[in-house]
Amino acid sequence: MIDKDRRGFLKLIGFGLAGFIVGTTLGTLIFKYGINNSLNQNISNNLNNPQYIFWNVPWGPGNGTYKLLNSYFQSNSPITEGVIVTFNDNYTHSLDQILYLYENNKNKKPIYINLFVTTNRDNITNLSQYDQNIREFLEYLSNITNGGENIVIGFSEIDKAPIEQLAYYYSLMKNYLPKANLFYYVDMGNSTRIVELYNYLLNNYGIKLDMIGLEVYGNYIYNNGNISMNKYMINIIMQYKQFADENNIKFFIGELGFRNGDLEGYISSEGLGYWNGPSEQGYQATIKYYEAIINQLHGMGIDIIGIYDWNGANGDPFGLWSNPYVNELINYMINNYNSN
Repeated sequence: MIDKDRRGFLKLIGFGLAGFIVGTTLGTLIFKYGINNSLNQNISNNLNNPQYIFWNVPWGPGNGTYKLLNSYFQSNSPITEGVIVTFNDNYTHSLDQILYLYENNKNKKPIYINLFVTTNRDNITNLSQYDQNIREFLEYLSNITNGGENIVIGFSEIDKAPIEQLAYYYSLMKNYLPKANLFYYVDMGNSTRIVELYNYLLNNYGIKLDMIGLEVYGNYIYNNGNISMNKYMINIIMQYKQFADENNIKFFIGELGFRNGDLEGYISSEGLGYWNGPSEQGYQATIKYYEAIINQLHGMGIDIIGIYDWNGANGDPFGLWSNPYVNELINYMINNYNSN
């Protein structure tokens, strides 16, 4: 029986970590990582092509696991990467990831930056206490990306913070990163915040979100080894896809995740425990589950999907990097892209 979900896991991480790296000043960051003016590019982010975003989490192994995707990320494939940033967990490692991806982005793919702020983002009720961290990060990111070229950045969830605060920090993102695209996605239970934030940001700052999205977790319909989304999932996804289409912005799936190696990962897919697994059969089933839901989402006209996650470890059961069949999933993604 599952007794914790992915949010509970992040809370445990948050409580077990030291405080914020407030003392890490922007000057120190620039000194360490440098400013590479050769990154000046005049190509805007392209959100019209199918993309699969493999999220890198800061609590994964600090051994360069994200580089395992190099052959796909650096080729003309639909595979791109995203970096989840928290100020209280391996912050400088996340900066290393961002800089590495940006400098090796041969095909000028969108690189996604997800500002979790803390591992325990569900408990954030006041973003202003992280104001210095956010500003220093945005300034650093602006310096290394020429104002946000090929960067897509935003928040996800942070459901307890006021919409007004979220909008303010999106305005800072636009100020520091005028060339970046902005996203916001939430879990299905808090989906109304999408419209609230979109309208508030547009009406009060004249800023339009470029992408809105949802996370896809829950109980899937199971039939003889095959899974599919239930009606609730489909209806709420199509509701917000229609909203995005009507406002001429992009709808995407921010997170699609299954417990890696769990044969019954389609049950409460957000959960952290296992009924069965990991097992050889479970690893194969995980790939099959991803392919089934991705195929269903494509049939609904959704072509940007975040995979949660790539490098999860240390109690995070979602990390696909250790699945011996992960190349089958990636090849499915590439073949699907080439057939369109």
